[in-house]
Amino acid sequence: MEGTKYFLADGFANLLDEYVFDFHDHEGEIVRGTYSAFDQAYLPVLRRQGVGLLHLCVGGGHAAQVMYGATDKHFFWDVHRNLDMLLCEEERGTGQFILCRRAEDLDRAVREGKIAIVAALAGGRALEGKSNYQTLANLRTLYRAGLRALQLTGNGRNRLGDGCGQHRTQGRLTDYGVAVVREADRLGMVLDTAQLNDAGFFDLAEQTDSPLLDSHTCARELSDHPQNIGRERMEAIGRSGGVVALSFRTALVATEKEQADISDLLRQIDYAVETAGIDHVALGPDYCGFKTPKDRQTLRGLANLGFVESDYQTPYQSEKYPGYLESVWYGIRKDDFISGPSCRERFPEVIDALRCHGYQEEDCAKLLGQNLLRLYRTVLK
Repeated sequence: MEGTKYFLADGFANLLDEYVFDFHDHEGEIVRGTYSAFDQAYLPVLRRQGVGLLHLCVGGGHAAQVMYGATDKHFFWDVHRNLDMLLCEEERGTGQFILCRRAEDLDRAVREGKIAIVAALAGGRALEGKSNYQTLANLRTLYRAGLRALQLTGNGRNRLGDGCGQHRTQGRLTDYGVAVVREADRLGMVLDTAQLNDAGFFDLAEQTDSPLLDSHTCARELSDHPQNIGRERMEAIGRSGGVVALSFRTALVATEKEQADISDLLRQIDYAVETAGIDHVALGPDYCGFKTPKDRQTLRGLANLGFVESDYQTPYQSEKYPGYLESVWYGIRKDDFISGPSCRERFPEVIDALRCHGYQEEDCAKLLGQNLLRLYRTVLK
């Protein structure tokens, strides 16, 4: 991509609000092929960031945006709406990204210098359907629409299993969760273990021979946060041939600090490389493109509707209970992310930090993108 010799992969990103709103404003033009919201709202950000591959959350088990996707009934609709946006743009020839369904799509995106998008689900509530009926139809339907990565839970509990916020139960996957994992495996989807509780993780690992991903986490031994994972999980992901992608959120990188910095992230990278191996570590910043209140103490989740002054730093502040996400405390900070390479435009600063820290060129290339690219090529074969 522009400005760097490395191929950069963002291991976990949320859909930008600007893109969603711009699509709604120009939907008629987009479906006629006379306008591209992606080119206008999204591409400039990604070009400045230098990213060539985006693990893009198109919905999940929890939505910070109050305007849409805020209740269980809306999750399935929300994912379909987001996939439809990408499909409309792709069908009408934006030409700037490829919604990757198979390994050849990844290779073509790299070859042609386009953005490779792997559409991902961050929590399985969109798959649940009727409360008295277990069906895999939603999973297959979303797969046909282009979904290729599946995170089973958020922090809380759903019909697939328990998230990391469920400390007491230590529950494994449900029967339905096992069925979803096996069907996703059959289809050729990346299984993302992020925010799954420990018992559920090891249960999932028993159900598949595919390489596993944790798309946004850090080491629990260095920062004791419920979303972080322990050494045993990191080692298991490495043995599977998978990837641990490290978050840039202060709550995960160094939970005791008001704001972590690049040195804290490098400490996490060193630990993950030592534990999982240099071929099994990547970056999953988890930057949020949600408009949220600048007033960190606000109790009203109305920023998306324009009722309060907003920015993109604190997605958890659009919740009714500031600082929490599904009962897990992330804190109320001036900025949720590490200082330095924390905003989208300054993401490439990580390259200089890795070099100065002693990582050689080949290892930098692996950490910055090649490890994730290998994982997706393996699963999307």
